[in-house]
Amino acid sequence: MNDGSELPTIGIRIRSCRRYRGMSLETLSGLTGLSKGFLSMVENGQRRMDRRSHLETVAAALQVSITDLTGQPYAPTNPAQAQSLAAIPALRIAILGTAFHERPERPARPVAELQRIAAEVGVAWQASEHASYAPRLPELIEGLHSHAADPHGPGSRAAIATLVEVYRAAFVLAKDLGYVDLAWIAAERCVQGTQLLESPEWAALGEFSRANGLLTAGARDRARRVAQHAADTAAASLDHPDVMPVYGILHLTAALAAAPGSDPRDIDAHIAEAANIARRTGETSTFRLHFGPTNVAVWQVSIAVERGDGGKAAELAQGVDPTVLPSRRRRAHFYADLGRGLAQTRGKDHEALAMFREAEKLAPEQIRTSPLVRETVAVMLQRARSAAGGRDLRGLAYRMGVT
Repeated sequence: MNDGSELPTIGIRIRSCRRYRGMSLETLSGLTGLSKGFLSMVENGQRRMDRRSHLETVAAALQVSITDLTGQPYAPTNPAQAQSLAAIPALRIAILGTAFHERPERPARPVAELQRIAAEVGVAWQASEHASYAPRLPELIEGLHSHAADPHGPGSRAAIATLVEVYRAAFVLAKDLGYVDLAWIAAERCVQGTQLLESPEWAALGEFSRANGLLTAGARDRARRVAQHAADTAAASLDHPDVMPVYGILHLTAALAAAPGSDPRDIDAHIAEAANIARRTGETSTFRLHFGPTNVAVWQVSIAVERGDGGKAAELAQGVDPTVLPSRRRRAHFYADLGRGLAQTRGKDHEALAMFREAEKLAPEQIRTSPLVRETVAVMLQRARSAAGGRDLRGLAYRMGVT
């Protein structure tokens, strides 16, 4: 865990890792395809390393993990963050100590009671209120596995379906806090559970979870292939109403994974197919994906930011009404991505800060631990110091622990 003793920018950590490797800027530039001037400005805090694909490329070149460069998990700056982090050891033991074919020795609550608790966790997960649901995950996982392990039990299928949702919540928690390995294991548990349910909508959801896990781990090319293959497979079952939203999300996932270097026509084709499906489905709540025209537009903003086109992201955002989305988590993502996009445009730091503050109001735990938002805020603060910064910017940086 980062103890806060080092400077907070990703650039500082890149420079430290590069020097440890005995690598010159010229060599790093050649390995990554990023210009020497850009990398020098990143290391000196004058430019942001705010695109996930650039971060993955640099980490691969330096032979370090992404979290070595982001500094995750971050030392807690408030009680909620501390409580979320404190839940991770027990969650790790619960995940590693269970399997779908094994029944835990500890007696479990009835399936219906576990489902009720899981539903409450689902609401909190969608609001990114990690501290309120993180401590509940271990007992849920162990208890549901107890029922899921009995293939002839009356609650087995319900337990497996509920476990998939619980593992999705565990994935989000681990990803946000920077435990990439645990996030990947949770994503794979989602896949295992959906395979046992043997239906096309669940199978598609499992592959969406796998693609998300791969993106989190930095395996972008494979994430794109998994999402594309899953979408192709799901296309044969589009007559099933619950398949269509997952099919649409898979196309958006493939577009995001392909965003950095693929042919723009391929990316646009994925977005167009998702938009076409969204027109047919309207706004939905299937599997808490919130797929529909609004979420397609929100994903388009994210994709534009990942491509480094902040101006396009701001243009796309003008037609989005995020209040349509019932998920505070998704709304916060929208404002955070828009803020990052605005910060990519010279002279837009004030507007970017306004978006970050809006995102923080919606989901403070999520935004304060976002490495790309933290990186943007840190560089904005460093750039503003010559003008004494601003109270709002300094306050946000303080709450994130980047001062």
